[in-house]
Amino acid sequence: MKNLQILLSDILKLKKDLELQGMKLPPGLAGMYGEILVFQKMQKVFKGTRFSVNFFSGQKGADMQLTDGREKINVEIKTSRLKDEGSGIWQGAALNIKKCRSGKHTNVYNHPKRGKVSGDFCYFDFLVFVALDESFSKPRFFIIPRSFIEKNEVLFRNAHKRFSSATHRIIISDGKRMPNMPPEQKKLISATEAFRDKWGQIV
Repeated sequence: MKNLQILLSDILKLKKDLELQGMKLPPGLAGMYGEILVFQKMQKVFKGTRFSVNFFSGQKGADMQLTDGREKINVEIKTSRLKDEGSGIWQGAALNIKKCRSGKHTNVYNHPKRGKVSGDFCYFDFLVFVALDESFSKPRFFIIPRSFIEKNEVLFRNAHKRFSSATHRIIISDGKRMPNMPPEQKKLISATEAFRDKWGQIV
């Protein structure tokens, strides 16, 4: 991709223009902003290594891929702004299981609204969660291995009918206050936040 800084500047300008009209930047553009930030970060982190960084932006199974021609590491990216949905201020994003392409996995999750949904998280090796502040000036990055999500899969499940589109959700606090949630959810949030800036674990 070329002119990434121009894209970021254009998104920020549109964000400001919309806010002057009392509107918010669409989630898709906020998500693209986060993806570009991660792409830039990964280019710096893996510069000079045997890996190249490929940006798919959802066109394939995962958003990005590290590859050296033989080894492939798939990276999914989720971006969230601050939210207040009655349980405190936090950042959260939908996380969906997908049908396993290899056919090796047949996990079934009973979603409260969608019914039985089959799939798992084998489409990515790492998930990078981008937590954006109100101005987008101080993004935080959490590099979460798939093994952690699989281990805590039950706690990540989306059991609320209000959030009908996703099978799972991942939540991060705002860095200052813990959301008003059950104790097991607070423990999961704290454990997830331990992956902040852990870029080195990817390879």
